[in-house]
Amino acid sequence: MFLKIAFWGGANEVGRSCIEVSEGRKSLLMDCGVKIGREEEYPLLEKIPRNIVITHSHLDHAAYLPHIFAKPRPHTTLYMTKPTRDLIQLMIADYMRVSRNEFGPRVFNNMLTRCRAVEYRQVVDCGMKFSLHNSGHLLGSASVLVHNPAGNLLYTSDLSTRTSRIVEPVESGLSAKTAIVESTYGGKGDVMPPIKEEMERLRRIINNTLKKDGKVLVPAFAVGRAQELILMLDAYMKGGLIEPAPIYIDGMIKKALHLFRHNVIYARQELQRSILMSDSDPFKSRYVFIPERKDRSDAIEEGSIIITTSGMMKGGPVMTYFNEMAGERKNTLLFVGYQAPGTPGRMILDGARKVRVHGKEIEVKMKVEAVQISGHADHPGLLHYINSIKGLETVYIVHGEERKRKELKKSLEENERYEVILPKNGEKFEL
Repeated sequence: MFLKIAFWGGANEVGRSCIEVSEGRKSLLMDCGVKIGREEEYPLLEKIPRNIVITHSHLDHAAYLPHIFAKPRPHTTLYMTKPTRDLIQLMIADYMRVSRNEFGPRVFNNMLTRCRAVEYRQVVDCGMKFSLHNSGHLLGSASVLVHNPAGNLLYTSDLSTRTSRIVEPVESGLSAKTAIVESTYGGKGDVMPPIKEEMERLRRIINNTLKKDGKVLVPAFAVGRAQELILMLDAYMKGGLIEPAPIYIDGMIKKALHLFRHNVIYARQELQRSILMSDSDPFKSRYVFIPERKDRSDAIEEGSIIITTSGMMKGGPVMTYFNEMAGERKNTLLFVGYQAPGTPGRMILDGARKVRVHGKEIEVKMKVEAVQISGHADHPGLLHYINSIKGLETVYIVHGEERKRKELKKSLEENERYEVILPKNGEKFEL
């Protein structure tokens, strides 16, 4: 029987990823996120699904779950890897705490009791057969391969083709007739510099700031880039490549760091050996501290590196630090992740030098820098990955700004191997 696809969110945007694949009366929802902007935007779901697979713990892929489990008696089963199951508890609990919606503990407990942990490459039959495969985005992140006699369907979710300090790159060479591919960095000009080159820039930016008795403020997502950066800085300080300085972590980063270490069996073997077979545990770095004062003045007073949420400066502790540090030219605001259009982070990165925080206008005098420590593949990486898929005929491009989706489509069509489609939210297709 042929498959059908419905794009309920995240098709022509970054945020609220939500795609349903069905076969007759059987269906599987892949991701269930929220687009968090000036106003929250939710998936356009027509009914509550019985089976949902969550590819990773970021809110744009998972935050709609409390809304589903707040409804009367949702008979929904959730599938995800064990690291995602652990991390999602942290992310969803925080989302429920700050959400304008009133979610009680019953909603959270109902959601957790319906979670089923799935190992990579394990074939699950929930009426439709699927398997999860490492996507390289962060610890426990997965692509979804839907098995079908008429031709498999592969949903990449967020993917990275580069090896990080924590996880191996995306598993390539899978077989699928149809692929739904992300395009966060799918633009023609999205070519990430060599890792060594970017790391040299990172070291130079931090060392130059610290030598001037300045402080470095790094907005980071609680799960993913923050842990990558902490491990990186720990190694550089131990090796003398970066001047030793206190690294303050704030927001949910400390709890996420603990969960990463708890699930280290899913990380790269080099990191596993470092923790399990030696005295060198980068997750317990002697350089890492937690602010002890309520106003966080202890972190701000020192010549320090501060890694804190939120990653796009839409709220959270980062705004407290920014308010105190933005007016001094010796300080540096360092972006290490994607900044969505319309967010304060993106506006500053694009050159805005005045930002309104809690009704107060802040002048940005501190230096603004960006280093690519991304968990997403760039334009060449996406092309290489897509071309590795065996038997591929049709590509749907999602999870990207419209210009980037169009540029990736144009590059894919140059070799005339695939039919390339740019779906919109609410559109349905029959394969």
